[in-house]
Amino acid sequence: MLRDLSLAAKSACSKEDQESLIPLIISLKELGAQAKKRGFLSLEDQLGSITDNFLKIGLQLIIDQTEPEVVSDILDSDIYYNESNGRELLKKIIIREGLLRIQAGDTSRNIFLCTRIFLGKIDNSAFA
Repeated sequence: MLRDLSLAAKSACSKEDQESLIPLIISLKELGAQAKKRGFLSLEDQLGSITDNFLKIGLQLIIDQTEPEVVSDILDSDIYYNESNGRELLKKIIIREGLLRIQAGDTSRNIFLCTRIFLGKIDNSAFA
């Protein structure tokens, strides 16, 4: 899914829009660290504070121990069929990647690297 060039073109956005997604990447990294340390069920405590519906749905699927390919299919369907563009589409792509990495049990560093890559206009110092 993420290698779709038309999707990449639709998710193009300004540097300012990309900067606004830095907290999301940090949050995904923290969720991954929590899941790795205390298990997926511990993420349930976070659901009440999450306002993004796409992130909340994906996280609930992981907590419910839904098969990875089903989680991927559901998230991909939302990305392809709900007609998001620009920043909102990029946000969904980042969330998808982060959630799938969390579900796979990746380290928080790996989650960070694999989501940060989508913010090509942002200097590494912005994450310090």
